[in-house]
Amino acid sequence: MASKPTPLRGTLSPLLAAQITYERQRAHRKHAPNGGSSEERPFDDPHWLSVLVEEVGEVARVLCDHRLNVLNDDRMAMDLRDELLQVAAMATAWIDAIDEMTDGRPAS
Repeated sequence: MASKPTPLRGTLSPLLAAQITYERQRAHRKHAPNGGSSEERPFDDPHWLSVLVEEVGEVARVLCDHRLNVLNDDRMAMDLRDELLQVAAMATAWIDAIDEMTDGRPAS
């Protein structure tokens, strides 16, 4: 017998959506002048994966620093949230690039 799925913690709040959008804009302003903004790349550019993996690596660094007592619990939570916002920003930018090429049609 299948177990009942655990309910979601919540939906994407307007504040969190705004923070993700702000992070995308911040990254675009930072990297666009030298041609490095992911926002300008096609969805199948390998650059997307390298940037996303780099951001996930930053999440791992925060977790390791906490494990090694370099970061206390409060600092770790703040840094982890910041890094996860960057992961979410990159992931949503990549999804938007895909949707742009497919007119928003979901993959079948």
